[in-house]
Amino acid sequence: MRALIGGVGPNWQLRDIDAPSQLGAIRIQVMAAGLNRADLYALDGTYTANSQQAGEYTAGMEVAGVVEISSPLAPHLPAGTRVMGITIGAFADYALCDPRLVVPIPEKLSFEAAATLPVGLITEHDALVSQAGFTEGKSVLIVGGTSAIGLIGIQLAKALGASTVIATTTSENKRSALTAAGADVTVDTSAEHLSAAVSAATNGDGVDITLDHVGGELFADLPAATAVGGTIVSIGRLAGAATSLDLDTIAFRRQRLLGTTFSIRTRSELADVVAALTPRALPAVAAGKVTPRLDGVYSPDQADQAAQRLRENAAVGKIVLSFADAHTGPVPAPTPKANMFGTIRQLGYVVRDIEASMRGFVDCGIGPWFYLEGIQPGNFTYRGRPSAMAMNVAVANSGTIQIELIQPVDDEPSMYKDFLDAGNEGLQHVAYWSENYQDLYDRALAAGFTVGQEGEIGGPTGRFAYLETEHHPGTVIEISDLGGSKKFVFDLIELAAANWDGTNPIQVIDPALLSGDPAAMEEMKAALG
Repeated sequence: MRALIGGVGPNWQLRDIDAPSQLGAIRIQVMAAGLNRADLYALDGTYTANSQQAGEYTAGMEVAGVVEISSPLAPHLPAGTRVMGITIGAFADYALCDPRLVVPIPEKLSFEAAATLPVGLITEHDALVSQAGFTEGKSVLIVGGTSAIGLIGIQLAKALGASTVIATTTSENKRSALTAAGADVTVDTSAEHLSAAVSAATNGDGVDITLDHVGGELFADLPAATAVGGTIVSIGRLAGAATSLDLDTIAFRRQRLLGTTFSIRTRSELADVVAALTPRALPAVAAGKVTPRLDGVYSPDQADQAAQRLRENAAVGKIVLSFADAHTGPVPAPTPKANMFGTIRQLGYVVRDIEASMRGFVDCGIGPWFYLEGIQPGNFTYRGRPSAMAMNVAVANSGTIQIELIQPVDDEPSMYKDFLDAGNEGLQHVAYWSENYQDLYDRALAAGFTVGQEGEIGGPTGRFAYLETEHHPGTVIEISDLGGSKKFVFDLIELAAANWDGTNPIQVIDPALLSGDPAAMEEMKAALG
């Protein structure tokens, strides 16, 4: 996929990289991505998001697109859902998103329009409502109102019931944009004194809440423009981070001065910020009370031009990068795969010392264990090639769930060896059992799964296959034939666990049992009473 890579100089580099994947995340086809000041600061090395990797990184933090791969953590966002939100790595054909940080796009919005909203909505709603405690009827001052975020702040304040919204610009030519966004009063701070203009518009009281996106020298005038008991929230510092304040004014007016940023917030904290939009902010968007302000749309190879326009403060509204040309096929459709297998019947652990592992489970009250040494599956293949892999295997039940322990005993290739070689030990697969194995096998392949390894234990009715489903080692799906003698053996193991009194915790069993040998089966049945 295409991606704009930062951390390599003063500009992004457009490269082809592997599409990302991560267990629990949703992957979206990126249709459009919003360009923000923080993206430019990240290029300069002065801004690093809490979850952004060090060194080179895929740029972008504001995204709109279509869910391609859904997450079991978000059943309300199936494949094909149009979503918008915040993430790391938005400037690419595909992006991974924490499902808590995206929301469905209202029906009437285009992807380009939707990409203008997420950062502005969460920034302004969090500052205005969550931080400053806005309630209907209060007056609001938006400093830096013609920024993409500021234009959303104006609309949001009006949609939530502000009595008066005052907004500033430094350009007379941009004043009309403030009025179009819903500002009741506009102030050109390059030609007018801010606190005097605000005082005149509020009968000398000042505003209840000031949201500042500018900082710098102008910040010194904000306490005088804010009412007694009012709140000033510092959001952005376009004019610089340094200022001087008359602390007497803040003290005499009993004002609160708050700072806010998202760069150091955890994903859980950000999830709370996004969730807070649901009661009123998102309905305001759906109702058309908060509408996108789109300055222009650029292709990925025009990203430097887009960045320069933002640096020059030439934009009125949000600049968007379009990645839609990478997604001209049909819209992804939900393709459930996990439910096709039925119920998880077994948890499979791959371990280095199987006897120590059995003792550990016994200490936890799980047993008795049925232990087979040196088992070599028949017709075993790994990645389609024959392998002479041999293993020690032990099984026991915890309630209706079977626990399986596997220890490879040679260096022949297998997914078990891969797991251990990667430095892992523990849960390696979950298993589903079927008395109609071939049908399940065929349906799994038809659904797009591929086989990593397969074989049989105890003959043709003891087939098994491990599917290539892991996003990281340890999430493999096994399907197993429950035909032949296997069901008989597994039922006895479950029965043994239900009636276990703690004695004889580890029992070595005859491998002939797995092939359905009548004498071996009768011997085990008699041993279990």
